[in-house]
Amino acid sequence: MNKKDDIIKLDDTDVNILKIINEDVRTSYRQISRSLDVSVGTVHNRIDKMVKSGVIKKFSPVIDHRKLGFVLTTIIGVRVKGGKLKNWEDKTSFNKNVVGIYDVTGEYDAFLIAKFKDTDELNTFIKELLKDPIIERTYTQTVLDVVKEDMGSSNIL
Repeated sequence: MNKKDDIIKLDDTDVNILKIINEDVRTSYRQISRSLDVSVGTVHNRIDKMVKSGVIKKFSPVIDHRKLGFVLTTIIGVRVKGGKLKNWEDKTSFNKNVVGIYDVTGEYDAFLIAKFKDTDELNTFIKELLKDPIIERTYTQTVLDVVKEDMGSSNIL
C-alpha cells in the first residue's frame, strides 16, 4: 500500500478500465475484458490494484439529490478561531447535509458544500453553526444552477 502522498502511475489499460466503470460501475469484468481485448484476470487484477492503492476509494451510486427533495445547494465559507479547524471539521463532517468540506486559503478557513430541502433547513443549519463559539464568521452562497458536478470523473485522466 502506498502512502497517501504517493502518485500512482496508470497505464492506458488502467485508465480505460476506470473510464468504463466510471460510466457504469455495474459493467462486468467480462464485458470490460471484451471491450479492451484483455483477459478477465487482467481486469480483476488491475481493479484490485487500484482499490488497494487508493485510486478507487469505493464503488457507489451517483445520487440525484434533487429527486430526493434536496433542491438547495449551498457553498458556505467558515472562519474558525485559530488551531480549532480540525476539531470543528471532524464534528461537522458527520452532519447529513454536508457533502463536502474543503480547507482553503484566503479569508475563510474552510468551505462547505451542503444540500438542503428548503431555506428553513438551511437557516437552521447556519444558526447551529454560529452557536459554536469557535466559529467567527460564515459566508453563504446559494447555487442557482449546477452547470457541472462530477466529483468522481475519470475525464480528468
